[in-house]
Amino acid sequence: MALIGATVSALRGQPGPAMIGDWPLADVQGAGLATGLTALAGRLGLFDDASPEVRAFVSEQRAQVASRVDRFRRLTPQVLSALGDAAIPAVAVKGARLIDGVWPWPECRPMSDIDLLVPPRYRAQASAVLARSGWATHSTTTYEDTMLAWGDGAPGRLDGESVEHNGRIEVHPGWIEFLHGYTVTGFDVERHSVVAAQGRALTREAVAAHVIGHLASTVVRAEVRAVNAIDVWFLAGFELDWGAVAGVMSTVDPRLTAAGLWVVDQLIPDLVPPIVLESELRRLPRRGRDRLLRTRALDVMRDPSQRTTVAWRLAFTTTRSERVAVVRQMVRRPGGRTPAAVRAWWTRQAARR
Repeated sequence: MALIGATVSALRGQPGPAMIGDWPLADVQGAGLATGLTALAGRLGLFDDASPEVRAFVSEQRAQVASRVDRFRRLTPQVLSALGDAAIPAVAVKGARLIDGVWPWPECRPMSDIDLLVPPRYRAQASAVLARSGWATHSTTTYEDTMLAWGDGAPGRLDGESVEHNGRIEVHPGWIEFLHGYTVTGFDVERHSVVAAQGRALTREAVAAHVIGHLASTVVRAEVRAVNAIDVWFLAGFELDWGAVAGVMSTVDPRLTAAGLWVVDQLIPDLVPPIVLESELRRLPRRGRDRLLRTRALDVMRDPSQRTTVAWRLAFTTTRSERVAVVRQMVRRPGGRTPAAVRAWWTRQAARR
């Protein structure tokens, strides 16, 4: 949380915690992987007084993130053009949208993929068009089809971002978020998009609602990266019409609104208008709302070494089928590797609680 607090303070022009300048390299690596803020913190000068090895790492990470953003920035119009030529109304969201005029320093905004939303009826056609254009499908689930523009799909480096790591193109059949074994659907993409220079794009308030909604899904999964809250900070800097955003969110499942607003309010106080936050919290299932309000922001940050409890997961369900999906997911053995730097960082954080 110290890196998050220092970053928010710097963005607000306020003095922040000085302790991060004394962090050993392992802590910087772990905090960066957990939050996605290394490049931005470096740009803001938060590690200028750190040890030489930390400054070297932060500089290297800034270069890796910037090169990766540049690579995605060149790829995105190619993908949208291929879909546009086939009359498929795709819109770019998350990082692919936010590096275009939202982040003042887009070279500091880490990107793992290009996220595209297409109306569900275009899903098969979109995947076929991208495959014909040279991006073969790498994996498919109920909520996305993933192509690789580069990389082999294997795990990347375990201590930070890498420009060579998998360049994924993810096509989603509408706005759909995977929670705990089940999915939740957001707003209708076509209703909230407009004709833009490169095809179609979400309206500004829809972009904000989607960013908050994706963030909300990571709260429910307890794997928040603070960089997604910073996305909201930069969106709000464009004189965001919170009333219009609230109007969009009122049509969306509250599990894709309230939790995102809550964590932004926890990490960046006074950014979200209280009336907007309170309105969405009231729409959340009571068990989920009560559990959320008894939780600390630190407890929903990304921690690959931990799993949420069945009580937490069930608190956000609304149907029997969702509850069954949660139980089925809980009995599966977790797979994959946990980066040693992240594991060690979270062990130290737990010891400080």
